[in-house]
Amino acid sequence: MGDPADASTQVLAFGPFRLLPAQRMLLEGNAPVRLGSRALDILIALVERPGEVVSKEELVTRAWPNIFVEETNLRVHVGALRKVLGHGQSVGGYVANVPGRGYSFVAPVTREGPPAAHGTARERLYNLPPTLTRMIGRARVVSELADHMPRERFLTLVGAGGIGKTTVALELAQKLDDSYKDRAHFVDLASLANPQLVPTAVASTFEFQTLSQDPLAELVVLLKDKQALLVLDNCEHLIEAVAVLTERIFAEAPGVHILATSREPVRAAGEWVHRLSSLEIPPVSPAPSATEALSFSAIQLFTQRAMASLESFRLTDANAPIVADICRRVDGIPLAIELAAGRVDSFGIQELADRLGDQLSVLTKGRRAALPRHQTMRATLDWSYQFLPTAEQVLLCRLAIFRGTFTLTSATAVATCEKLRAQDVFDPIANLVAKSLITADVSGEIVHYRLLDNTRAYVTEKLEQSGEYAAMSRRRAVHCCAVLDNAERDWERQSKTEWLRNYARWIDDVRAALDWAFSSAGDASLGIALTAASTPVWFALSFVREYRERAQRALEAIPTASIAKPELEMKINVALGAAIFNTQGIVPEIATAYARALEIAEHLGASTYALRALWGLARERYVQGDYRAALSFCERFGQVAKTSGDQAADLVHDRMMALALHLVGRQAEARLYADRTLNHPAAVIRTAHKSFHEYDNRVAARSHLARILWVQGFPDQAAAIAQEGVAYGLSLEYPPPLCYVLAYAACPIAFWNGDMAMATSNVQLLLKQSANLSFGYWQSWRYCYEQVAALGDDDGTFEFKQRLDSLRASAIGPIYSDLLSTLREELTGPETIARAEAGEAGWCAAEILRAKGMQILKDGGPNAAEAAEVPLLRSLDIARQQGAHSWELRTATSLARLWRERRRIAQARDLLAPVYGRFSEGFATADLRTAKSVIDELA
Repeated sequence: MGDPADASTQVLAFGPFRLLPAQRMLLEGNAPVRLGSRALDILIALVERPGEVVSKEELVTRAWPNIFVEETNLRVHVGALRKVLGHGQSVGGYVANVPGRGYSFVAPVTREGPPAAHGTARERLYNLPPTLTRMIGRARVVSELADHMPRERFLTLVGAGGIGKTTVALELAQKLDDSYKDRAHFVDLASLANPQLVPTAVASTFEFQTLSQDPLAELVVLLKDKQALLVLDNCEHLIEAVAVLTERIFAEAPGVHILATSREPVRAAGEWVHRLSSLEIPPVSPAPSATEALSFSAIQLFTQRAMASLESFRLTDANAPIVADICRRVDGIPLAIELAAGRVDSFGIQELADRLGDQLSVLTKGRRAALPRHQTMRATLDWSYQFLPTAEQVLLCRLAIFRGTFTLTSATAVATCEKLRAQDVFDPIANLVAKSLITADVSGEIVHYRLLDNTRAYVTEKLEQSGEYAAMSRRRAVHCCAVLDNAERDWERQSKTEWLRNYARWIDDVRAALDWAFSSAGDASLGIALTAASTPVWFALSFVREYRERAQRALEAIPTASIAKPELEMKINVALGAAIFNTQGIVPEIATAYARALEIAEHLGASTYALRALWGLARERYVQGDYRAALSFCERFGQVAKTSGDQAADLVHDRMMALALHLVGRQAEARLYADRTLNHPAAVIRTAHKSFHEYDNRVAARSHLARILWVQGFPDQAAAIAQEGVAYGLSLEYPPPLCYVLAYAACPIAFWNGDMAMATSNVQLLLKQSANLSFGYWQSWRYCYEQVAALGDDDGTFEFKQRLDSLRASAIGPIYSDLLSTLREELTGPETIARAEAGEAGWCAAEILRAKGMQILKDGGPNAAEAAEVPLLRSLDIARQQGAHSWELRTATSLARLWRERRRIAQARDLLAPVYGRFSEGFATADLRTAKSVIDELA
């Protein structure tokens, strides 16, 4: 770049900045950037020698000539410099640390000609405080407000403490300063306690002296001919005095425009309010990459401040999701983000995230030069809280008990008492919203309120100190029970979207209420009632594993609870059975839960829950492979359904019978029930999303019908019906029904048809749907199908046999083993063959016995052919008895091949050709192609 002395007489440009060394000025565009003199010395030294390493000693000498200072001072000023330049927003930033040596300016630098005179502009801005950090995420807001300000004349920026009101106001004032002949004037009211001194403070910034007994009137007279921007910062504690002042100025000094910042509107004539929102935060899912995260202003701010705090910090794909979570947990509030980022050097990213449960302790270490209330989140909240009237303090503390959003009705139910009447709640809540201590969502028909997390943490401490925490916890639990009492009924009446909108938001409060109820200071009876009432919410949100644990805790508490109603125990047991099934598969606890529920239901005459318990017991027997017992439970279900007069129960009974009869091998009867489920008078009932722990009729009915059709010899129709079920399952946006049709119909039918492309697609869908750990049972099915698809051809190797053994060992129940045997004959194990020979395998006994015959042939021996023929003939007989034409075709093909090898050509042809001839579809499937090939060979 040449001699530094020459460079100092010119303009050095980089990024959006221009550095004027001679004038000791930094411009961004045409606007001066405020920098401390030490930071400016360091910047000039670095920019004069871009790309070079400037030693720490040289920088210290440049910034602190003839003074000994610690190296820490240099790091502090480099950090401040990075904040102003926006370090971290451009690739590589501007100033890089070279460990052990010094610093280097790494951005490209160009020379420009001598600058125009900027002294006047610099002088004109002397009243505005220096900008110590670079504004992030507010450029569009500032631009929009700058367009409106000349027309509106009086703007108040409103928002919670730490939201960035002052930063935006200063940026806006700086942007507008040239528009006013008498420039912008800044008045910080934070340190002013006496409201009578407000006019005097404003006068002093214009270098006026007010000497009369009416300083406001004198001030207005002095301002009448001014064209200026008056910036009033931190008005909330003097709000009434500010209202009087601004109304007078607005009315009598038309050339003076007013820009105020406050945690609540001034409510003065002419005021235009802009409520400042939080910074933008990435969505929870999918997790953002570093590049994606940096498109959000909250992440930009965190990254910049973290890099200023810890030079080695970089946003990476690995830590971007953690940073995004931190920003979400502090609600995107700039001050909270800055305070959190400032602790990265102490904790690191992961530990910082782990410690955020105690936000008020972690969010400290603000700038020492900052106002005391901006040095910690606690101080910021202290500032807001101390100016609240007593009634608003009490209400705010009581509302801290809510973990999610709440309505005015909920606030009234929980917070009112003999000293705080229901009619006295509305105005304080409105005031707390105006003061930015509560947020209000007015987008729907009902307004929903919420406390920001750091505000909630702060006032929760106040609530505990008041001694009311236990009482509020009890009231919240009672209110949750009351709200959720209709959740199950509404699940059947409302669309899923509407239902979730009404009830899903209660989950965090339910969690907190249950934690309290089952604590030593709580009320177990209330916890039991809430566990039962909240059941639909847990299932609808797929928090089934968590619900299982909470339900078990509630049932354990029943023997010692002061009040334990039998119907609550009944309801929890029914739901627990479903939860265990979805998360663990078939374990003995399922039958125990359903049996206890059935016992209580029969005693109480509660037919609805008796039906649910019988449904659960039948399902447990299905999966255990006890198909005859399952059919017996289905028949009992039908008897109860008849007496209940419930059309929906009749529909479920038809569907249960279709599956049970299919599993025992009575395919023709099963088909009648299956067909009826699709055209049942009650088919439209609950089809929006079905009972929360059963399966949607459109999905389950097609699952059963598809299996029956395939076994009966209609492979194309079976595949089509199964995919219809998948489509309906996808529309529900709830994993269990979709997992059901994939695991029990769509996946196996694709394998049976030899359609590996469809099998792979279905397995991938099952993988996605079962990814939630709440659905562990369905993950086991996904593992099964994945391994079967990966088996490849039998190469006779030890490794192949190991994979077979591993797959057979992974079977978590008889129905699993039975189905596994139908996918690959090599997977048929001794125990499954024993079940078939004992008449317990039902629907797939013919295929299992065929597989046994093929294994005998493969093992070889002098009498292998004769020995294999016995189970093959038995298989053929069973398939014909059951009307299982697909199994019959497989067995006939295997027998025909065996007889062909033994020169029994005519007998083989006479066996296989008629079986093949009965098929009217499926000629592209693997079984029919194989059969056709054998027939051609026999011809």
